[in-house]
Amino acid sequence: MTMEEQALSSSSSSPIAAPVTASPPPPPTIGGKIEALYISSKSVKPMESRQVVTLIPGIGIDGDRYATTLQNGTHSAKFMQEPGRQITIVSADAIETAFERTGMRPLQSLNELRRNVVIRGITENELNNMVGSKIKLGNSLLFVHRRNVPCKYREAQCKRPGLMNNTWGSCGINCEILPHNNENDNDKDASEKGKIHVGDTISIVPDSYEPERINVGRKPPSFFIRPADKSLKDVMGDIIPVKIAILCCLIDPVGFQRAEDSYNSVGQRFFSPQSYQAGLLIKSVRLPLLTVLVLSLRTKE
Repeated sequence: MTMEEQALSSSSSSPIAAPVTASPPPPPTIGGKIEALYISSKSVKPMESRQVVTLIPGIGIDGDRYATTLQNGTHSAKFMQEPGRQITIVSADAIETAFERTGMRPLQSLNELRRNVVIRGITENELNNMVGSKIKLGNSLLFVHRRNVPCKYREAQCKRPGLMNNTWGSCGINCEILPHNNENDNDKDASEKGKIHVGDTISIVPDSYEPERINVGRKPPSFFIRPADKSLKDVMGDIIPVKIAILCCLIDPVGFQRAEDSYNSVGQRFFSPQSYQAGLLIKSVRLPLLTVLVLSLRTKE
């Protein structure tokens, strides 16, 4: 059982609590189409609408903050990397239903959720059931690693109290961009390879279910439990320990600071005060420490 399966099965009252499908899910009803495409070159910068974007296998969307060529996203620090960050997909129908059901004030635009692809004509369950399978988006091939969960940063930035709990099972999926399918390449312009357009369709690739392939990165099990359903132990598990913050800053001090700054921009904290201060301390001595380590290794040689 994967980490996501363990976490999702640990809280039966959560809208997203059912385990990841244990057997290949049936293909969803054909009809879901891309309604909008969005990218942003940097954390906190507004999302920009596009009619077409280029998907780069193993990298991300060309020009987007989560492409590994940029690494400018709030969660794209080296200590948080996971393949599913390459492209995110959300159902417009699912979000609108969640807002209607809970009485939340509608968003001015779905780009406020900062997902890359907005699909119209597919339900929450149809999208969530794609986890663990390959899917076809336009002419591109993706693998769905996990469901996307709303965060306190998004709730604060959207100014929608309760967003995390109210949209918990509706916030879409996280996908890895797979190598382009070479079949029928002669039938289309090579310049279109890797491109997806507004109006393209989405579907599950038959017989492609591989739950063992799911990679959720370093997410703790509590990450996949709705806030309202978390126990005290789950809440404590969400707090990044001092020693982990120190390691994070040693690995990627720029990513460490970017994550904290992004959350601070909406009055939130990514790290606890103690963990953040510990990270800053290590950041100030990181270069001398690494220099000593390198010199020590060279001496041993």
